[in-house]
Amino acid sequence: MTKRPLVGITVDTHDDGKQYESPYAYSIAVDKAGGIPVLLPYRMDLAGIPQLVDRLDGIVFSGGNDLEPAAYGETYAPGTVPVDPSRERFERALMAEVERRRTPTLGICMGCQLMNIVRGGSMIQFLPAVDRKNAIEHRKLGKEEVRHPITLVGDSIAAKVVGHAEVLGNSSHKQSVGRVGKGLRVIATSPDGVIEGVEDPSFPLWLGVQWHPERLHAEADHLALFKLLVEKASGKSE
Repeated sequence: MTKRPLVGITVDTHDDGKQYESPYAYSIAVDKAGGIPVLLPYRMDLAGIPQLVDRLDGIVFSGGNDLEPAAYGETYAPGTVPVDPSRERFERALMAEVERRRTPTLGICMGCQLMNIVRGGSMIQFLPAVDRKNAIEHRKLGKEEVRHPITLVGDSIAAKVVGHAEVLGNSSHKQSVGRVGKGLRVIATSPDGVIEGVEDPSFPLWLGVQWHPERLHAEADHLALFKLLVEKASGKSE
């Protein structure tokens, strides 16, 4: 039997502030793609991160609230909700370690934003306050998620694995990438120009997407991103 790669998934904070939280969809998507999902608690000694990463073949940085804007010279804007500082501290250290090792990585929503910020990029903190042509709603305001087309750059790793240059994504975010971080390139945009994905093409896989493909794992276009992660985590070529 082929050994399945171990894929770490970062977790969020429950509303009561005393428990971890991870939507089932992340682990289901990794499992369906052929990986073994494992949740990564963030309240741990950061000195243990290298040993933790020793055991991982790939990683998903999951969604969450808003990262500390001091990293790009700003303060929290009206409408933002700060992420748990303990989570941000852990994920910054974890990302530094997996980046150093070039571990295959998929960042989703806040995970994508963290990939940009640690490379020196900035964020548009509250999209509804920004005037833009043909603006669409990117927040999830009700029970149903907004779906909209996302255009992929043709030679990006995402477009190659999906097999075409447009996907129907979902929206559940109020922030987006502003200034693009060092070594990253924009590989996906929405119809109103909002950046929906970035990658570092010099890595085996260093891909961040603003939408939530894990919630759409029943659709081949979105499960493809997890299959790509598992493939890279298995040490296989494209």
